[in-house]
Amino acid sequence: MTDPTVAAGTSSSRGSVSTGGAPGDVVGVALVPGLPHLLADDPAPSWTALADATRTVGERICAASPDAVVLLSTQWFTVLGHQFQHDPNPRGTYVDENWYAYDYGHLRYDYPVDVDLIERWATGTERAGMQARLTRYDGFPIDTGTIVAGQLLDPDGRLAVAQVSCNLYAPAETMTRLAELGVEAAGHLGRRVVVVAVSGLSSGLIQRWITPDEDRILSAEHDRWNTRMLDLLTAGDVEAALAQRAAYAEAAAVDAQGRALAFLAGAGLDGVRADVVAYGPIWGTGGAVVWWQP
Repeated sequence: MTDPTVAAGTSSSRGSVSTGGAPGDVVGVALVPGLPHLLADDPAPSWTALADATRTVGERICAASPDAVVLLSTQWFTVLGHQFQHDPNPRGTYVDENWYAYDYGHLRYDYPVDVDLIERWATGTERAGMQARLTRYDGFPIDTGTIVAGQLLDPDGRLAVAQVSCNLYAPAETMTRLAELGVEAAGHLGRRVVVVAVSGLSSGLIQRWITPDEDRILSAEHDRWNTRMLDLLTAGDVEAALAQRAAYAEAAAVDAQGRALAFLAGAGLDGVRADVVAYGPIWGTGGAVVWWQP
C-alpha cells in the first residue's frame, strides 16, 4: 500500500453547499458499475444499457440537487484502515492496468472534492475507533471505477465528492458504520448528499479475448445468484440480502465480497425498495445499476 502524504486543503470552488432542504438529508442512493467497457466506442448491447442506465441515475441525482456525493469505489482498495481522498481537485489521465489496449483504457478525470466533509468524516471515523488517514499527493492513481462512474453520473464534473477507500479486510458491519459516519458528518455540515457505491456483482471474468457481442455472464450459477440478490433489493429487504452476502460471495466470486452493499446499507435502506435500472454482463462479470429513493 502506498504511504500517502497528509496535507491541509481547501474546498474546490466548484463544490457548493445548498441553503435549502433539511441538513444532512440523504436524497438518493445508487449502486453503479465501474468497468471501463461502459465507455467503449463499440460496446456490447449490455454495456450500452448499463451506461445509459448510469446516465439515467445521474439525471436523478442532478434532480435531487445534492451538495456532495458520498462515494465508495471497490477499485480503490486498501488493506490497512480507511483512506480518504483529500485533494480538493484530482485531475489527470489514468491508464487502466487491464484494459489499456482498448479505446476505453485511457481515462481522463477532473472533479472537485468536498474537503470539509472529508475532514469531518475522517475525524469521526477515527473517534469511532477505526483507523483513518487523509490521502493527498500529486499523481495519486485515481481508480478506474471512480472515473467511469464520474463520467457517466456527472459528465461536467460539477458535484463535489467525499470518497473513502474500500478496506478489503474490514467486516461488513464496519463498512456499514463507515457510511453512517459519512452521512453523520454531512449532517453536521448541513450537506444534502447522495451515497454511491461503484462496484460489480459477480466478478468472474471471461478468460479470453472476446468481441463485444460474445459477452455473457460467466456462469448460470453466477446469474442466478445475481438475480436472487437483486430481487431481494427490489423487495426492499436489504437485511436479507446482507444475511446472504457471505454465501453469495463464495458462490459467485462477488466483487469485494459484497462490501459495497454493506456500505450502502449505512445510508438507511432497510425497507426501501430498489429500482434495478439495468442488469447485464461486462466481460463475464455481473453489472447492475440500482437506485434507491429514500
